[in-house]
Amino acid sequence: MSSPPFTHADLKEILVERIGLAEADVPDGEDVLFADLGLDSLAVVEIQLAVQQIYGFSISDEDAGAIQGFAEAIDYVNGRLTAPEPV
Repeated sequence: MSSPPFTHADLKEILVERIGLAEADVPDGEDVLFADLGLDSLAVVEIQLAVQQIYGFSISDEDAGAIQGFAEAIDYVNGRLTAPEPV
């Protein structure tokens, strides 16, 4: 059974609930960099932890460091959700 896709709405929920951004401050598009929102490395780590807790997989620091914005985060999480289970 596959998980539903990770969407902009899911990322927005993390940004509002875990990071403390106001909903109105989270842009609707996916071409947004976390730095554009004024998020520092600690906030990005909090996003990483939230995704790991919610979806049950680990994100390496190397992978997390390469994720700079919404589109990359959404693509990465969806790639992990659709990856075959290790045998």
